[in-house]
Amino acid sequence: MRACIYSRTSSYDKGHLRFTIAHQEESARALAAKHGLTVAYEHVFTDIDYSGDILPSCWIYSDEQKGRPALASLITAVKNNQIKYIIVRKMERLGSTSEVLIGLLNLFTEHDVYVVATPETISLNDDPSEAYAVSILRPRIKYDTDNERDRKATLKKKKADEISRLQSKIARLESEIAEL
Repeated sequence: MRACIYSRTSSYDKGHLRFTIAHQEESARALAAKHGLTVAYEHVFTDIDYSGDILPSCWIYSDEQKGRPALASLITAVKNNQIKYIIVRKMERLGSTSEVLIGLLNLFTEHDVYVVATPETISLNDDPSEAYAVSILRPRIKYDTDNERDRKATLKKKKADEISRLQSKIARLESEIAEL
């Protein structure tokens, strides 16, 4: 599958080891392996010292503004159908404002691209910017691998069949009770 990794550090992240590019990429590669995805070297996009509220450089129409070049390259790869899955350590690495996140949501929807994550990587209670990013990108986030989705669908069908069987049994027992 065509997948990429996006990582970003912000000038606000200084001294926070949990946000290092190496840690973000390591976590993303582990997640890619879990989902059976491979990431080509040219599909690792990294912006260093850019805040999440900065637009990708391809969305800036003024010479005075500084944009995120790696996010712009990722957008180009999405538009060229080179990528179907984006792996990030935390959703807020993609963006922290509605302008950025809604723009990405629209792009991902138009090109049928998903952001791969695990529920464990999302700390909604600890990080309001993470919760905000997740709330906007939720329709394009995949948490489960294909195997996990298939297993859950099979289990759900079995449980629905069991409920139906039990409802029939309850109806039969209620009928027997009514006859007494």
